[in-house]
Amino acid sequence: MSRPSTRSTSTEPSGSHDSPSVGEAPRDGESANRNQRQRTTRGSETTPDDTRVLVITGLSHKNECHYGPLVNVAGETTLVCLDPTYDIDDANYVRVPGVGPRILRIALLFVIALYEGHRNDYDAVASISLVPYGIYALALKALYGYPAHLGIIGIDLDYHARQWYGAGPRWAFRRFDAVSVPGPSHAEALSRTGVSDDRIEILTNAIDTETYRPVEDGADADCEFVWVGRFSEEKDPVRFVRALAELDAPGREFQAVMVGDGPLRSAVAAEIRANDLENRVDLTGWVDDPVAYYRRSEVFVLTSSRDALPLVMIEAMATGLAPVVPSVGSIPDIVTDGHNGIVVSNRDPTTFAEAMKRCLDDSAYRCTIGANATSIRLSFSLSQASDDWCRILSTLEE
Repeated sequence: MSRPSTRSTSTEPSGSHDSPSVGEAPRDGESANRNQRQRTTRGSETTPDDTRVLVITGLSHKNECHYGPLVNVAGETTLVCLDPTYDIDDANYVRVPGVGPRILRIALLFVIALYEGHRNDYDAVASISLVPYGIYALALKALYGYPAHLGIIGIDLDYHARQWYGAGPRWAFRRFDAVSVPGPSHAEALSRTGVSDDRIEILTNAIDTETYRPVEDGADADCEFVWVGRFSEEKDPVRFVRALAELDAPGREFQAVMVGDGPLRSAVAAEIRANDLENRVDLTGWVDDPVAYYRRSEVFVLTSSRDALPLVMIEAMATGLAPVVPSVGSIPDIVTDGHNGIVVSNRDPTTFAEAMKRCLDDSAYRCTIGANATSIRLSFSLSQASDDWCRILSTLEE
């Protein structure tokens, strides 16, 4: 299986491209001619910079960080997508009409992807998350012969593959021509499902290192702890509140902010009230870019029961926050306890509270960990993700 190559600093895709609309005439002639060519542009003569990639996505505001690096290296990239909140320079878009409930639009996404795959010729189809986008990619592979990529960012391997129906996802993993994962731990787990090592690639969970950069020396934080994520069972935001309650002893001052929203919001608010923490914890609601909250905080806390390699953790570390995190997913691949973070031995609120207390009471220790955490910027830049996509495209061509 492949491993990341030499790390480099961030570059941003530039330029612009007019977005095609549904029903536009094919860009490379009639679809009948596409069938006649029989993918003659593929194979040993195709290189990443002349590869045409069709992306099927519903990631919305995450499209830029996940697919921007792909756009930077592929010859042409077209996204069939839901809610393209942020356009990626130099990418083409085929948008699903914004009508009806989301489940209807996800079904319509498949129909539009089928049509787009029929009317234009592509060298590969890319997706992230098996259900439904990876399944859609496999359908295009079956119908049109496009080599298919699946990006696994956590739940497919950590949850679905382990359930009673796990044989289905494991079977699907083996049907893809390339499968990317966020780190070596997930690569080893994927290999155990039967995916051959020569099809497994590591895809950097990249950030814009110009946006997420260390806070200038002398800047004062007004919040000791920040928690960022979806208020859902696997992220376990209530556990963070309970850890704060353990800290709430006489003479210990702190402020915390929780950035996010979701089905457990009311439970979080109730826990805050039950522990008389209303004046210590700020619930901001959902924001697309939490960088302002990183910059006003000192310690990032992650309480997930399962996770892959959380983008919010990487962002916080790049900004110079000391991370307090559990040993889940690929987190141990990049966070070393006592060096660039604190890895808690278990997820008990008291254990989290002890780690957070040390950050409060020993500012020198906290600052050293935060400074060491910023080295993550070298390994998780957009340019590194572009290098990873080059390898993935090469794997798809084999």
